Amino acid sequence: MEGSRPERQTSIPNSHINFSVADFKTSCPNLDDPVVISLYMGELTVKKVLLDPGSSVDVLFYSTFKKMNFSDKALQPSPGELVGFSGEKVSVLGYIWLRTTIGEPPNNKTLDIQFLVVDCPSPYNIILGRPPLNALGAIVSTVHLCVKFPLQDGEVGTIHADHKEARQCYNASLKAVKKETPRVHTVYNSANIPTLTELDPRSDNHRPTPTDDLEKVILNQDEQFTNVGSAFIAGQKTDLMALLKTNADLFAWTPADMPGIDPNFICHKLAVHPNAQSIRQKKRNLGDERRRAAEAETKKLLKAGFIREIRFSAWLANDVMVRKNSGK
Repeated sequence: MEGSRPERQTSIPNSHINFSVADFKTSCPNLDDPVVISLYMGELTVKKVLLDPGSSVDVLFYSTFKKMNFSDKALQPSPGELVGFSGEKVSVLGYIWLRTTIGEPPNNKTLDIQFLVVDCPSPYNIILGRPPLNALGAIVSTVHLCVKFPLQDGEVGTIHADHKEARQCYNASLKAVKKETPRVHTVYNSANIPTLTELDPRSDNHRPTPTDDLEKVILNQDEQFTNVGSAFIAGQKTDLMALLKTNADLFAWTPADMPGIDPNFICHKLAVHPNAQSIRQKKRNLGDERRRAAEAETKKLLKAGFIREIRFSAWLANDVMVRKNSGK
């Protein structure tokens, strides 16, 4: 991601940094926990800071930003997005420079860090990436759950991770975040919206009815009609009815009125997995009334050229008949 981060030299430690069993300071076993420490920013102590050498940026989450009593005016514009390893994208609200101290005095170091502020759920307050770790010459050991960095006079500073907080943050990150599914409602009578069960044609429930009263509108002399809702304003309803009558010839009243539809415009295909095993359905009798309705509809579709007869009777699916609101 492009930004205004100035170039700075990576600190190459002159001190000899090594790790031993003595650096592992917790009595609990290391279950591949992340290295989580605390940082100091002025008079503030920020806990739950994840050290992530795999991150190319330093992230300050907006919830933490607000808890630190910063104003949104302190954010500098930084258009762009952060992209995760699986391609997910998070918009950047802006960036802020903060003077940050790592370690306890006298074995500490202070530097200015540019944090990108993002607004998304996270068990951590800050993610510290490669730029400050390289600037400090810090080496992170996930085996020993600590980080070491060189100091003056060949000394080495050590910060041990908070194993308890690391485990809590890791467990919290595994919990799926529930996202509310957007719902679409009408602007009136939203309480009467049909449920998915009511819309299922296989159920025995009545089909859903319009949310307002309908008015029948005759479009031409052939008694072809449509219905218009009564919730329209009087002037709008008059204009709509006039428009429908003027363009009545544009409607397809039967399948024969719209033959030869280009498959490039619309085409129905079955999403069948190529490795799925075919299952032969048992033939079901429709009954006299449904059989006559199926034959009449089949003749209409054949006449319009929408379907054609094939000879694979063993693999034909049974018809599902659904009665329309008109009773047909």
